Amino acid sequence: MTVTMVAGIAPVAAQTTLRYADYSPNRGIRAEMVEDFLTQIETESDGRIKIERYWAQALLSGTKILEGVRNGVASIGTVTADYTPNDLFAYRVGDLPVRNPHEVAGALALYDLATTNPVLQAEFDRLGVVYIANYSVGPIQMVCNKAELTSVDDFAGKKTRAVGTWSQIYAALGAIQAQVTLSETYQALGSGMIDCSQAYGYTTESYKLYEVATSFTVIDGGTIQANGMVFNKREFQALDPRDQEMIRRLGRELTEEVAAATRARNQDVIARLETGIDGHVLAVHRFDEADLARIDEVSQPFFDAFVKDAAARDIDGAALLADYRAALAAHLETVRP
Repeated sequence: MTVTMVAGIAPVAAQTTLRYADYSPNRGIRAEMVEDFLTQIETESDGRIKIERYWAQALLSGTKILEGVRNGVASIGTVTADYTPNDLFAYRVGDLPVRNPHEVAGALALYDLATTNPVLQAEFDRLGVVYIANYSVGPIQMVCNKAELTSVDDFAGKKTRAVGTWSQIYAALGAIQAQVTLSETYQALGSGMIDCSQAYGYTTESYKLYEVATSFTVIDGGTIQANGMVFNKREFQALDPRDQEMIRRLGRELTEEVAAATRARNQDVIARLETGIDGHVLAVHRFDEADLARIDEVSQPFFDAFVKDAAARDIDGAALLADYRAALAAHLETVRP
């Protein structure tokens, strides 16, 4: 009877508990979609996987997430190449000032590169992580108060907040660099401490910058895009092959869905700035091809520096950049305007 009872008990599948780490708070478009992504993994694994969420640096700070995922402190994490530029050197190709006017095309181009290019695959493998998804923020624009950026010539003498490479590019066009954080931008614009600030459509609304601005310039040049999600390699390889394939599939879907939602939000905000948000109407300007060509010209030293630094790492930086440009061009041919 004992044998019969034991034989009648169905085996219980072992459950794997994973830890997800993010440096941002659990709110906004990306956070909502990441939450859905994590829930889908739990659901589609039929109980084989459970994921603990740690938002707002509760488990690891932004600069420590890559190391934490590599060492197994976190199983999955959101990383930004700018936080660990030496480790994610090749992935930083997505942050170079390549013309990148469409969120979906840019996100999918970098995703394709990260999942197929031997240089990037070797980089992630060396770091002990598996690349899962990319997050797009969209092309960088400018919001100004009592100033007008109708062309690149108007950067001359403007006190401008920008970050990373773009700060240096605008300085090369004559802007005066200002050290102001995004959270300080509202007050800086309103007080006249700065004339213009780098922005995206959605940040212009979420930080209410339209309240202290008079104009918005659509540049649609490049973006800062090397932000993504990685998985601890040992833990990923220990998963059921069905779950590995499922996570990769959902990661690709997450990449496209975040980019599409971000683009929709950016375009909606820009359209409403022209008609007024909460009674605030901004003049919206758009750079033309001549302006973008001038930005390309002053950006060239940054491409040269990347290729030189890549050579020191035994990486063909020119080929990597060419592959990224080709992937971007291919996706720009297929996405909707």
